[in-house]
Amino acid sequence: MEPLRLRQVVLITDDLDTARKEAIAAFGFPGSVRDEEGMASLGFIHDVFSFADTFIEIVAPISPDSPHGRQVAANGPSGFMIATQVLDLDLVVERAAEQGLAPLMHQEYDGHMISQWHPKALGTLTEIDQVDPFESWHFAPQVFAQSATDVAVDIAGATLAVPDPAAVASTWAALTGAPVEQDHTVRMGPESLSLVPSGDGPRGLVAVDVVAADPQQVGRVVELCGVPFRFVSPESQEQS
Repeated sequence: MEPLRLRQVVLITDDLDTARKEAIAAFGFPGSVRDEEGMASLGFIHDVFSFADTFIEIVAPISPDSPHGRQVAANGPSGFMIATQVLDLDLVVERAAEQGLAPLMHQEYDGHMISQWHPKALGTLTEIDQVDPFESWHFAPQVFAQSATDVAVDIAGATLAVPDPAAVASTWAALTGAPVEQDHTVRMGPESLSLVPSGDGPRGLVAVDVVAADPQQVGRVVELCGVPFRFVSPESQEQS
């Protein structure tokens, strides 16, 4: 299996201050990191929170009249995107071209190569990044200094609701070399990405699994920006 990680889930809201307070209350984060200038250029404000080495980012559109601002006003806070990590982003782009796909964006950011991909291809707006060294991540070392693991240790997985789980899982496998199970779960090292039918319901990032620090908390669910965060056992991550 080629090295692949699900490093970050991204939520969107129209009230960042409230969402920030809820994230800190739920998981005990001591603080967050921000790239105010960079995100403002994209029309957002944001906070990034850290577990051991996976992350939650919450973004809010600066203008309520922007496309994303109108989307949140119409649909409410929700899952927005995921960010994954590979060793060789150029190889992913080459494989995508063989599938007739191309990234929406492919560029350098803070010394690392990043890319974004259309939700129709990968189930939600997706970032596939090459961050070196592989154990690092964006905003290091500051982001790791803000980590909290007393409530939840790390992200174990995410669930994407899509019209055709088999097709999206196949695309993930083609681009990244990731193994896919019969239930359309894409294995990403310690994490997993579950693809489920959307039916008439919402699409995209609809749930996140986190490893409970306290075994007695397994089964607990907290909600951030309309997305349930489900506490699971460490064994569920090890099986990934």
